[in-house]
Amino acid sequence: MKVDFMILGAQKCATSTFFSILNTHPMLEGCRRKEPQFFCSTKDWKAELPAYEALYHQKEGVLYFEGSTSYTFYPILNLNIWDDLYEYNPELKFIYIVRNPVDRIVSSYMHSYERGFTDMDFHEALVKDRFYIDATRYFTQIIPFIRKFGRERVLIIEFEAFNRSREQVLREVARFLGVGFEGFSGFDEVRKNVSLGGHKKHHKWDAALIHYKVIRKFFPGWWERITKNSRRAFHEKPKLRETHKQVIRNMLELEIDKLQELMGKDLQHWKRD
Repeated sequence: MKVDFMILGAQKCATSTFFSILNTHPMLEGCRRKEPQFFCSTKDWKAELPAYEALYHQKEGVLYFEGSTSYTFYPILNLNIWDDLYEYNPELKFIYIVRNPVDRIVSSYMHSYERGFTDMDFHEALVKDRFYIDATRYFTQIIPFIRKFGRERVLIIEFEAFNRSREQVLREVARFLGVGFEGFSGFDEVRKNVSLGGHKKHHKWDAALIHYKVIRKFFPGWWERITKNSRRAFHEKPKLRETHKQVIRNMLELEIDKLQELMGKDLQHWKRD
């Protein structure tokens, strides 16, 4: 088997919800781990392909897919991700979801803080950590994939359009993948990995020791109490100062212009409050 398409990101643009909806389709088979990050975290991906393939339930006549947003975290992690993916499967297709830059960065910070990846104040983190801006350089992140695979193999979706009309977007996705729209079910009710709610666990539990894994499997109530992370939870979205909003817009203005040209869609509202 080979993976047929990937949801590249962007991070905090409803990729988890999108992945879950696509996984309801009988012709689409998602990876058991939504974000295996295989091609950006594996030293020798060719040698370890069997482990990657083992993450999928293999079936006849389906399209396999995954959703590692880290594939568009350039320039960190794998600096030649698109070349490795082309060598793996030159027929790959990609779906990339983009969102109002300020909104995406707010949500990204909330995720980083709740998961314990940063202890910095929001405004300090925005200035000191280049990741927030870099991951929002949508044109810079997606153009290498387009140059390598061709524009026809990359579908770019606006997050706001997905929120307004999931049916319309999913019909476009069905045409892009060559599957029937009628295979999608219950898509208006699906909500995954939302920013508010306080259910995210600290990243230190991602690689829990064996005895913690036993507790997680057989004593889920205890596991919830041990990993409770309410101290870091947000009950409302943090407010970004107007000066810092303008920093984001100034740094991403040319990115927005190039992306709207690429998409053939007006994105000038992203430059306004």
